Amino acid sequence: MNSRRIGVLVLGGVVALIGSRAGLARPSPDEKSPFAGVDARILGEIHDNSEAMTNLEYLSDSIGARVTGSPQLKQANEWTKKKFAEYGLTNVHLEPWTIGRAWTRGTARARIVAPAEHSLTIAAAAWSPGTPGAVQGQVVYFDAKKKEEFGKFHGKLKGAVVIYQEPESLSPPKPVDPDRAATRPMQQPPPRMGEPPIADPYSAFLQTARERTQFFKEEGVAVVLRDADKPHALLNMTDVSLERFAPGAIPTAFTTGEGYRMIFRLLKHGPVQVEIEMTNSMGDKPVEVYNTVGDLRGSENPDEMVILGAHLDSWDLGTGSTDNGTGSMAVLEAARALAKLNLKPRRTIRFVLFSGEEEGLYGSQEYVKGHQDELEKISGVLVHDSGTGRVLTLGLHDNYQDRELMDQVLSPLRELRLLEPSVARSYGTDHLSFDEVGVPGFFCIQDPAEYRLTHHSQSDTFDKVWKEGLNQGAQVLAAWAYNTAQLPGMLPRRPLPYNPAPNAKKAETPKPDPIEEMDSRIIEQAKKDAPELKANLTFLADRIGPRLTGSSQLDRASHWTEEQFKAAGLSNVHLEPWSIANSWTRGPASGRVISPAEQVLTLASGGWSSSTDGAVRGAVIGLSYQTVEDLEKYRGKLKGMIVLLGAPREMELPTNPLTTPWNEETVPVAHPKGDTPYISGDYRKLRAGLTNLMEEEKPLAVLMGSEKEYGLMNMGSPLSRDYQAAAAPTAYVERENYLQLWRFLEQGPVDVEVNIGGKLSGKAMDVYNTVAEIRGSEKPDEIVIIGGHLDSWDLGTGATDNGTGSMAVLEAARALQKVGVKPKRTIRFVLFTGEEQGLNGSRAYVKSHAGELAKISAVLVHDSGTGKVLTVGLMGNYGARETIDHALYPLAKAPGIELAEPSLRTEGGTDHVPFDEADVPGFWCVQDNVDYDKTHHSQADTLDRVRWDDLTEGAQVLAVFAYNMAQLPEMLPRKPAKPAQTAQ
Repeated sequence: MNSRRIGVLVLGGVVALIGSRAGLARPSPDEKSPFAGVDARILGEIHDNSEAMTNLEYLSDSIGARVTGSPQLKQANEWTKKKFAEYGLTNVHLEPWTIGRAWTRGTARARIVAPAEHSLTIAAAAWSPGTPGAVQGQVVYFDAKKKEEFGKFHGKLKGAVVIYQEPESLSPPKPVDPDRAATRPMQQPPPRMGEPPIADPYSAFLQTARERTQFFKEEGVAVVLRDADKPHALLNMTDVSLERFAPGAIPTAFTTGEGYRMIFRLLKHGPVQVEIEMTNSMGDKPVEVYNTVGDLRGSENPDEMVILGAHLDSWDLGTGSTDNGTGSMAVLEAARALAKLNLKPRRTIRFVLFSGEEEGLYGSQEYVKGHQDELEKISGVLVHDSGTGRVLTLGLHDNYQDRELMDQVLSPLRELRLLEPSVARSYGTDHLSFDEVGVPGFFCIQDPAEYRLTHHSQSDTFDKVWKEGLNQGAQVLAAWAYNTAQLPGMLPRRPLPYNPAPNAKKAETPKPDPIEEMDSRIIEQAKKDAPELKANLTFLADRIGPRLTGSSQLDRASHWTEEQFKAAGLSNVHLEPWSIANSWTRGPASGRVISPAEQVLTLASGGWSSSTDGAVRGAVIGLSYQTVEDLEKYRGKLKGMIVLLGAPREMELPTNPLTTPWNEETVPVAHPKGDTPYISGDYRKLRAGLTNLMEEEKPLAVLMGSEKEYGLMNMGSPLSRDYQAAAAPTAYVERENYLQLWRFLEQGPVDVEVNIGGKLSGKAMDVYNTVAEIRGSEKPDEIVIIGGHLDSWDLGTGATDNGTGSMAVLEAARALQKVGVKPKRTIRFVLFTGEEQGLNGSRAYVKSHAGELAKISAVLVHDSGTGKVLTVGLMGNYGARETIDHALYPLAKAPGIELAEPSLRTEGGTDHVPFDEADVPGFWCVQDNVDYDKTHHSQADTLDRVRWDDLTEGAQVLAVFAYNMAQLPEMLPRKPAKPAQTAQ
């Protein structure tokens, strides 16, 4: 079964979830999107009438492999030109460019001659010359990795068959992580102005290859044999030209992974001799090749354009179906659908099928060269070129300035379940040619879908194509192109020049970064402190125990943490009081079904519930509702009744927040299944409506179902406002009882007896936020805050909600103090209280510190249990994203932490929300869910659920974040008050 998405039937009454996770997330962005209507038509047209598979079958089987310069590629150009015209595009034409020579594959055979004879399966590398007949040579493993190491092979390679790759084991096969694109550590952020550029990894690879090949040539190497590095006798392919379409200097071939490893094993035991013969041919004059181009002309700004692209060429071991027949046919299908719908985009949408990509992105480079005069009029480019897997999201290649607009562009595509867009770079597709000249160039991040196997191999054939993935890719391309063409303005560009000034520091001699050096010390110190962190949480959870706001245990915890901060040497350590109207003490709760059948009910009094007058009996009435208006039908019917809130609805368990679709919730508790995400305003209205209804109707009691299974309870104060008595005696009932009650109600009347205990103090009292500081050395009035809440519910011991977060804050403070940081800004550590009843402690903090809010640079809160911190959530603060990336990159590089790319999601439920609402950059730790949906607010929230290594990692993240934020040259930018650019 699919453990990532398990449906469970739980209460539909959303009030229970409000009580368990306050301050929920944004409305679905597609509700107000001007693109939604047209996008629905685009997606429907491709879903219902797609010709992508038919076209790809023809391209793969009837035309076949399409090596640049081959007759088959020219045939594919002519055929795609014809299809563009047939589909109704305008300005359809072929754009020629020239390669130095064509190359044609001949035959290739090889065998191991000694020490034992074995046949080898090989394929000549593209643009490799043939051998002068059958060539025999001793195998030499060239293990030099640097040019300085070449000398040891001088005079030893003449006539040799050289191998130079150390093979990795093929068995067991490497697992393919389909989520890797979303969960991998963040890439190094782009350089700031004046810093050295990040080297193109392909350039470094090419330089190494040039040096190695030149040495081989000088030494008289006979043949180079390369590892295909694929299982199951699959081959690989690339070219060996060191200049554009130039003949390779030495005959070179790929052999299967199995054959290469046999040679490598034999070589460990003695000499190995191999015989190879290849017959390839090369043209002796330049050849004209083509990019296929077609337009859907813009209606208002036709000289401005959006480009969809893919490469039409392929290698020739298979038929080029997944590399890149899929991408080129997805572009063709997008063109068909947009034209058939007779859409009139504001800007021209251009469709380009490039050639020469496999040899080095040459076709797209030639397109850029040939269209120099119109580059400023290209709004953006999207390229599809990673096989047959569905598009997961878009890669924006460092174009931070376009991220917010891309969220708007993609927001109507909810049904495609795209992940959050990434600013990651990729150097292997044709978007790069545009990005390098300042045009926003994006690429499709796709499901791997066997791409490692089919890529460049003889297995790249039509039968490997995934139909649904192909059509979904076409839907993404078509909707993206139309929506981007409809934006009021062109996409913003990243400031040029990208390269540093001539007098900038050289990349070869970087100076040590003192901030990164300090980060390493902080990380190491927090690791050393792990036993102390464990001891702190053990004391808090086991010796102090649950910490209900207003309880003596919370008061004890506040004073204990105050003493801990003082013992760690922090300054300005103090408790900040705020008031609640009543404290509350839980009493016993019990119940039973009287009719239609006797059944014991497991209950727990809801927070701030008053007591029933002993055991009370009454008829049960079930309330089924989705909106405030739905409640009206129950008015006048609840007095003297026992109310069961919320008819069962199918629920979903939380998934990994990094792999949750962008328009879906990542709140780590079970949530109602459906298309509409949580909308805080609507839920607050519903909660208020229910509370008002109960106050007016005065039922005997209210029962709410737990969303947890196997007898685990939930807890909240859903019918209480501002620490006043709940509108009626309220209790949570275990899920199994709750479902049974609804089954009984479906069959007829139900009578129950309940006894709910709870006592309010009847007087106001002070509770405390614990505060401590490391004072800033240069800008002490500017502040960075890290926080967690110290209070908890009382069914368990509050170990993971939020003992983990509060003790991670304490450890971050201790580690920073021990390493002796002298931050520019003040770092403040705050343990909030009253979070569980509605973020009240942090709201009180924001209110009492209103005068200094403008001086708070950033707030980071840890409050999602015991799971590993995966990244930081930025609450839609697009302007801060690039700065945050630079600050967090040391955590991405750190082994064991490997922080993923920060998220721009907007989520509620933790104490960062009041700061965000007050225009302070308020962020939260995005964490692995682990079992948070089970332990959260339940009797299972105990110390034995804690993952200690992950807790240490959380402390490391908090500490490094705090220090690096404090060291920034300027405070983080606030979110703009005006709305982001939208289409008209």
